[in-house]
Amino acid sequence: MKKIVIPLLLLLCIYSCQKENTVLEEEEIQTTAKRSGFSTLDEYSPREILEINLRWTAYIAGSVLRNDTGAQNQVALLLQNGNNTIKLHQLLENNTAFANEFLEQTNFYLLIGYPNHDKTRPNPPPQGIGGGHSNSAAMFINYILNNQCIELYFPKSMSYSLNYNITTTGHPMNATDDSNDGIIRYFNPQLMTRNGFQDIFSTTHDVTVTDAYVQSNDNIIIARPYRNSDTPIGGTDCNYTQYNDIQHFTDFLEY
Repeated sequence: MKKIVIPLLLLLCIYSCQKENTVLEEEEIQTTAKRSGFSTLDEYSPREILEINLRWTAYIAGSVLRNDTGAQNQVALLLQNGNNTIKLHQLLENNTAFANEFLEQTNFYLLIGYPNHDKTRPNPPPQGIGGGHSNSAAMFINYILNNQCIELYFPKSMSYSLNYNITTTGHPMNATDDSNDGIIRYFNPQLMTRNGFQDIFSTTHDVTVTDAYVQSNDNIIIARPYRNSDTPIGGTDCNYTQYNDIQHFTDFLEY
């Protein structure tokens, strides 16, 4: 009898452990899905979609300029002689260091979810995050490069000396807000509090970017639309007459 009971108990123990592991795995998958924040285009207005993508454009650009010295040099050349804006197509249309790193970082964020120590990110874009869908990155690049006219505004240029931080945000797509949610990217990972525990290190944290913030901090990147009444970039109409309530996109956080 004992010979039968012992194997039976062993089998029950194995089954129980497997079931517990399955439950934990399912909970982890559900938590990841909630964190990823998948949404559909139908849940947003065109104005909201543009704002979300602007914030992601600046955020990924900040990641590029943290990781790639070739991209840093490319941006430095374009910011010479007091210039503080760069049209996105100048950075992404050719096979440059910035373009290659931007595409790689976009794939990391929109396919994988959390590259490196970047635990804090802008609100999920309509394309979703971390779903492993290869078209998410393609949709994002096509939207910001071919369907819109976007530029990066560097109020105080860029400096890569010492332990520099980079802050990114986007235009709020209205004429009333004088601030917007942003992300600061620290030189080294910082201790992050989540659910009462300080055991997660993150390079990125939430900030609110205001005029005072711009005055007090360096290395700020703001993605914003620009009106182009000449030949549209990629055949896109960039008059933005649907946003005529915003007289000048350049007024937001003008330094």
